[in-house]
Amino acid sequence: MPRSAVRTPSTTAVASTPPLDDQRSHWLTPIEAALYLRVAIGTLRNWTSARYVPFSKIGRIVRYDRRALDRWLSRGACAGRSTLADI
Repeated sequence: MPRSAVRTPSTTAVASTPPLDDQRSHWLTPIEAALYLRVAIGTLRNWTSARYVPFSKIGRIVRYDRRALDRWLSRGACAGRSTLADI
């Protein structure tokens, strides 16, 4: 079979990031932060421009501190619903 006739499976480029652990840097790129927060990258960009989410910017480079994001998420948590058993 001629070389030009050989078909190779096509691959789709998918933005994947290795698992986040303590051995990696705590600074996340916008794509990593969006994956970490499980929101669309456009949502994260909107939150960043509205200064809704904590971020750092040097020049045009934007990074997100994973620990600051965790604190931000925990501050936004609600106390939950009170029941008669709690009173």
